[in-house]
Amino acid sequence: MIRDPLECAYKAIQAAIRNVHGSDFAVRYDMPNPIQFKKVIPAANISFVGGTAEKGLMREYEPHGIIRNTDGTYTVGTESVRFEYLIQVSFFADKPGKAQQLSTAFMAAIEVENEIPIPGDKWGEIVQIFSSAPPPPPRGAPDLYQVDATYQCTGKLITEQVVSAVDISKFKPKVG
Repeated sequence: MIRDPLECAYKAIQAAIRNVHGSDFAVRYDMPNPIQFKKVIPAANISFVGGTAEKGLMREYEPHGIIRNTDGTYTVGTESVRFEYLIQVSFFADKPGKAQQLSTAFMAAIEVENEIPIPGDKWGEIVQIFSSAPPPPPRGAPDLYQVDATYQCTGKLITEQVVSAVDISKFKPKVG
């Protein structure tokens, strides 16, 4: 199974939102119907805005990680592409001030710790996340207001290969 770096970023952001606002806080990855969304507020929505990609070049020749499999083989992961995503996180509430507070609390938590773990990631990766612009004022209609904030996030496409043996003499040392 291929590890989707955008999905990893979404999962990390979702976990960070729930860390700030509670484990039962509603987080979606799509823009739901406003009538349906009113039933779950307060809530957040995560959406892709844009991004860039940088080819791994030398990183693709050095193992990102090695996992020993139960059958005696090894899974070697290499970083093929590094992504910089722009992700919009929208907070929804029944009042404009409440939507603003939800957004501000999340932004404050992110700015304290700009690295958030990806839940369940077998490579133990983190997502670096930074505010890319100040959020505009709340907008909406009675009983459904939202505040949008855009964040810059990192992602890595890690390709995997299963091998029967790992020969460390062929690894190139990383300069750190």
